[in-house]
Amino acid sequence: MGRKKIVKEKKELIGDTQGRIFIINPDDPIQWRYEMVRQATLSRKPIDEISKEFGFSRDMYFYYKSKFETGGILGLADCKPGPTKPRKRTEEVEKQILKIRFKRPELNMYEICEMLKLEGYGISPRSVGRTITSHGLGLKKMKGKLQKLIF
Repeated sequence: MGRKKIVKEKKELIGDTQGRIFIINPDDPIQWRYEMVRQATLSRKPIDEISKEFGFSRDMYFYYKSKFETGGILGLADCKPGPTKPRKRTEEVEKQILKIRFKRPELNMYEICEMLKLEGYGISPRSVGRTITSHGLGLKKMKGKLQKLIF
């Protein structure tokens, strides 16, 4: 909300000390954050004042400055925190799970997990079960008996 108010007051024009003006898009968060970091770096104004003009706190200014320094302009983009790929269920581990499942379909997730631990893989039985289910290789209970799915 503070961002649009400031933009209307500045009419989306940003100027420098030499009278040059350029337009920024306040709806583009990357551009908006970059402009805040740029102005704070080049200006002699206090950081509190500049971050307030852009609708951010002082802490957020330093957060975005750090992101910019480490990741460049793309570091200012919004991204989900956390891992981007599975840590325990790597492609290699999944291949091993599927290999064991095809060779010995009667084994349950606990037994497969034990086999993998003997081979040096650190994975939980639940992760083994998720892998088996995600590939459609689970066992279904039908009328009290386990029946294999056709694959």
